[in-house]
Amino acid sequence: MVATFWNNASMEPKRSHRFLVEFDLPNQQSAQIYATSAGKPSYELGETTHTFLGQNFYYPGRVSWAPVAISLVDSATPDFDALLQILIQASGYVTPDQISNTGNVDNARTPNKFDAVTALVSVKIKELDGAGSTLGEWILNNAWVQSVSFSELNYGSEELMTVNVSFRYDWATYNSTPGVLAS
Repeated sequence: MVATFWNNASMEPKRSHRFLVEFDLPNQQSAQIYATSAGKPSYELGETTHTFLGQNFYYPGRVSWAPVAISLVDSATPDFDALLQILIQASGYVTPDQISNTGNVDNARTPNKFDAVTALVSVKIKELDGAGSTLGEWILNNAWVQSVSFSELNYGSEELMTVNVSFRYDWATYNSTPGVLAS
C-alpha cells in the first residue's frame, strides 16, 4: 500500500500559527517582531486577449504582486510607534514644521523609493515546523511601508495594542532552504 498523507506520521502540514516575522530596523539591527498575523505574498498574472476569426485566444501578461498586511503587537520595547516614525522620516517624509526655519523652503524632501527601501532593508516571513525549525521563508524584495494603522485606545478593553502595517514590494522570493537565495 502506498503511504498517503493521512496515514504517514512523518508527513506534516504547515500550520498557520507557526511563523516569525523579521525585518531590519532603521538603525541596522535585525528584529523578530511580535506579530499576531501575517499575510503571505500573493500575485496575479494579467492576460492579453487576441481575437482571431471569431475566437478568443488568451496569453499571460504581467505579474503583479499584492501588498502584504502584517498585524504587530505595539510594544513599548522596542517602541514601535517611535520606530515607525523613524522609518517614515528615513523614507524621505518631512513634516510641515520641519520644511522651513527661515520662511523659505529649506528642506524640500519627499518620500522616495530609494530611501524607503534603504530604511527597511528586508522583510522576511518565516514558516516553522513543530520543533521551531524554519521550513521556508518569504522575502519581500524592495519592500517599503505602504500604510500603518494603530489600534484604538479604549478604557474598557484589556487587549494588547496592535499596529497593522501594509508592505509594498516589487516581488517576493520563497526559499525552502533558509539563508540560501533562490535564483
